Amino acid sequence: MRMPGIKLFKSPLATLIAGLVAVLVASTLGFWWVELSSREGMGLFDSLWWTVVTLTTVGYGDIAPVTPPGRVLGMAVMFSGIGLVSALTGNLASFLVEQRARRRKGLMKVRLSGQVVVLGWNAHGPALVQTLKDCRVLPAAGLVLVGAFEEAAREELAFRLDLGEALHFVFGQPSLESVVDRASPATARVVYILADDSMPPKEADQQAIYAALTCRSLAPKVPLYGQVVLRENREHLLRAGVDEAIVEGEITSHVLGMMGQSPSVWSLVKAMVGLSGPAALGFRPIGDEERALTWGDFSARLRRAEGGLALALCKLARTLSLQELLDETTALDSYILELFKASGSGTDLGRQGLSVALNPADGLSLEGFDAVLYLKGQVPPA
Repeated sequence: MRMPGIKLFKSPLATLIAGLVAVLVASTLGFWWVELSSREGMGLFDSLWWTVVTLTTVGYGDIAPVTPPGRVLGMAVMFSGIGLVSALTGNLASFLVEQRARRRKGLMKVRLSGQVVVLGWNAHGPALVQTLKDCRVLPAAGLVLVGAFEEAAREELAFRLDLGEALHFVFGQPSLESVVDRASPATARVVYILADDSMPPKEADQQAIYAALTCRSLAPKVPLYGQVVLRENREHLLRAGVDEAIVEGEITSHVLGMMGQSPSVWSLVKAMVGLSGPAALGFRPIGDEERALTWGDFSARLRRAEGGLALALCKLARTLSLQELLDETTALDSYILELFKASGSGTDLGRQGLSVALNPADGLSLEGFDAVLYLKGQVPPA
């Protein structure tokens, strides 16, 4: 069985560092023995100081050898410094350049928190990024693109998306755990899965499903949204763990159909999602005080305070656990939890999906809901 540190010790940089440390230790002890042990008030630290000054060829001259053995040792340390320090500096610079190149190629682990991760890429990707910009999610949160991007594609995307240092790449297939793990999905704000349009529809959906399973195993609590090409694969993607799945072109077909009744439908959709200016559709969490209100009271208050029009209440996706359903202050519920913990069984009961109550009855309580969707109030002309 191979020891984990063997590879590290075989690297040129590690060998140089080990050699430098050995020279420091040997020279410090040797100089103290042949020179400083007989000098009053001089100790090992003074010997270490002389060794470092000599090894780096600085040569302050505040401590100097006076005996022949000490001067021979000094010459040996000087020659060692010329070779070792120069080689160490060169290797360190080479290591930093290599790390930067690997990061640019997407071969390094991205260590971020609150980033947006996109698994896969297609023609809808730039519009997704632009919408995230319009919603002010980007570039404050870094964007991590996971896919088999070649150098030319990376350069083109970096120029087109215009995110600067906020854009990161991870090279590889988004269905592989070792690849997705480099994007740090567990610390992400949200993860999107896009169906690869360079593949046949069935294969693209298969990869999206595998990507969802992989991502959910690495990040069970992060919001995960996906896209499929074929309608029959939507349910499979949902079972793979995404919070919501969209069929490519489905919304377009519905909007086109409704435009047959009235072309104004398209104008409304454009205004709501921001295709013809700032998005009119808003989203905000419900405050603790507002949870005591009914839908009718909340809608009236929103209208008076902000001029907004409340549209729907939302329950966000979350992971349910026994702790949320049982009362630990009661003996029976506490005993049940202890049994689960003692047996080593998890207390997670699965994920509760996103749900939306569109224009509910006025008497519905906001208790149990997380957020509200509303149309933003229009600023009156001056």
